[in-house]
Amino acid sequence: MVVTSRESSAQFAVFETIAEYNSAYPHAPMPYKGNARNRLRSFTCAASGLWDDLTVSGSKYILDFLPVGVPAPGWPDREGIVVATRWGDPPIMILSGRVPLGWAWEAVTKAWPTTLGSAARVLNSATRAQ
Repeated sequence: MVVTSRESSAQFAVFETIAEYNSAYPHAPMPYKGNARNRLRSFTCAASGLWDDLTVSGSKYILDFLPVGVPAPGWPDREGIVVATRWGDPPIMILSGRVPLGWAWEAVTKAWPTTLGSAARVLNSATRAQ
């Protein structure tokens, strides 16, 4: 489903299940099992989560870097998708697609966003800057 932010005219995709997301993005799947999801390197904003100012759900989310997380230091960067999840569970919001994951991680951790909207702005400016 495509949602328009209440705070801006930006549109982004929201998936209600992991299966729905994985069907749409088979090249960057979200792991089904909790232990596999927990191994992903996620941005949690100091374990407090990022406020949802896009759909204004009142929930906190984390950023997941798919597929298989952020490359380790010294490993080549790879292209992927940055999604917001409820601590690894649906709904899944696409914040940035086709972005180098290591570069996205660096941009996010440098900016330290506290809301999904600010994270999306960082990722979109990061994508444009390349």
